[in-house]
Amino acid sequence: MTDESRVAQQQTRSLRLMELPQAFLLIAGDVASGLLAAWLAAVFVSLTGRPALGAESTLIWVAVWVALRAYQGLYPGYGKSPQTELRLHTVGTLQLLGAQLAAAFAIQEFVPSALGIGIQWVLTLVLALLVRYALRAFLIRSGRFGRDISIIGAGQTAAIAIGHLRANPAYGLRPLIAYDDNSDLQGHSIEGVPIVGSIEDALRAPRTMQALISIPGARAEVQQRLVNGVYAAFPFTWVIPDLFGVPNQALQPHNIGNVASLEIRNNLRSVQARFTKQTIDLLGAGVGTLLISPLLLMIALAIRLDSPGPVVYRARRLGRGGLFFDCFKFRSMHRDAEAKLQEVLAADPALRAEFEATHKLRDDPRVTRVGAFLRRTSLDELPQLLNVLRGEMSLVGPRPIVQAEVEKYGDIYAIYKQVRPGMTGYWQANGRSDTSYGERVAMDQFYVTNWTPWLDVVVLIQTVRVAQELHLA
Repeated sequence: MTDESRVAQQQTRSLRLMELPQAFLLIAGDVASGLLAAWLAAVFVSLTGRPALGAESTLIWVAVWVALRAYQGLYPGYGKSPQTELRLHTVGTLQLLGAQLAAAFAIQEFVPSALGIGIQWVLTLVLALLVRYALRAFLIRSGRFGRDISIIGAGQTAAIAIGHLRANPAYGLRPLIAYDDNSDLQGHSIEGVPIVGSIEDALRAPRTMQALISIPGARAEVQQRLVNGVYAAFPFTWVIPDLFGVPNQALQPHNIGNVASLEIRNNLRSVQARFTKQTIDLLGAGVGTLLISPLLLMIALAIRLDSPGPVVYRARRLGRGGLFFDCFKFRSMHRDAEAKLQEVLAADPALRAEFEATHKLRDDPRVTRVGAFLRRTSLDELPQLLNVLRGEMSLVGPRPIVQAEVEKYGDIYAIYKQVRPGMTGYWQANGRSDTSYGERVAMDQFYVTNWTPWLDVVVLIQTVRVAQELHLA
């Protein structure tokens, strides 16, 4: 072994050790969640007069569950997208539920505990996820979550990747330094990340465990030489391929002999996935409407007292297949809103330009006092639960648009109309009103082409978080 190899191994070992505290904290959170769920299940089962599962068996199954999660790479889980993490968490936990139930029925003395087993793992499914999110938020705030990575290539693609990773620290990938063979870039920075040298410098003395190669436009032979060099120098290597605009959440690697191949799955054609989405929509909208019915009545009363006019109005929007439907919303504008709009736009060219670009106004004179609050908190969209129950909308989907916006969507509209519009969506949960119109269109395209039920659940969770932030603001 050469001196350079020995130094590289020692550096890798020390960097791996730095990740152990985060992994141990997440493991401790999972163990605590599993044991708490088991205890709560035992208390419930005891009330029914059935014997609960023994403490020794509980510890064994929780240990097996933690071991499975370690195998899935969830400790600490750096580099996993929110939907991938949620899928691994849910599938792994339900697999343990199935395995333990099978064991319970195979060994007769465990049969009375089957109810407790089911309750235990359903509680674990919820508790462990909440605890994991809370612990990770604590680690992020304290600056202890994440793995430093090196960016190989400092072009536009690198800037996009760095911006997304910094905006989403839960990925656990922290861009530390960048390298590029363009000497004019060296000594400068990209999205706040210093460009410290050439690519050869990165290979000679790696300073992080992971490298992200972001030169998708390089020729095949250059890309091959680059990947092989980085692969040999860094323990973890990610490559951004030249596949922009291609669905990336549905890519599955395969090989044909020594030829690499990528399968692109169309989840929209999956009967199982679409059934899951429809089930989530109907259950979520039905249960949600019942739970928030007092809130709906209070909002209706506030609108009535604030200004004359109907409580709910119908807005013509384009839905799945390009068909029109009436999108329900709580009224947030004055009754003569359209006349006010035309008057304001005619008097102020700047506002006219803003409205033509985004179909919105930041300081809209048409909005009532109650309406301003409803819009800021997105409560004006709650009547769309009825649209979901009627099959015209989904809980999650691209935003509903008007006919005038079709031209701005261009070719993307053919993709857009494959699904039902949603009450919330990818751009609302990630960008809100801070995003440009073009970015919203791109996010709608990303959602449709990369849709999975897991992405829907993640968007719903993110929407709740954003709503809480808006409420606190």
